[in-house]
Amino acid sequence: MQPGPKERGFLLVEALVALAIAALMAALVYDTVWQMGRTATVAADQRQALLLARSVLAAASVPGPGSPIPARGTDGRLAWAITSEAYTEAAADGLALRTVRVEVSDAASGRTLARLTSLKARQ
Repeated sequence: MQPGPKERGFLLVEALVALAIAALMAALVYDTVWQMGRTATVAADQRQALLLARSVLAAASVPGPGSPIPARGTDGRLAWAITSEAYTEAAADGLALRTVRVEVSDAASGRTLARLTSLKARQ
């Protein structure tokens, strides 16, 4: 016994609905995987920027005449900038302090990825 014309049309509609549901699920999975990959990339960039910021801050804090590191520079895709100014509040023991700030950004987009601030003894 063969299906009549009504049953054939109904099977076609069922197949189209199933195909639409499968396409929707595939789109959702693709979007989720893409977002996870993007999040991992951003986290890796921020981790690398933080390591660079710590290194630049340590180099900028080396005592002695002159600065062992320039105030601005690049390292691959990352750019850094160092600013230093006198700390305005007096220390209890009379030690002169300065505020040192390091900002690391993406060299291409200028987006800030890491920012560190520290107090150092003024030389």
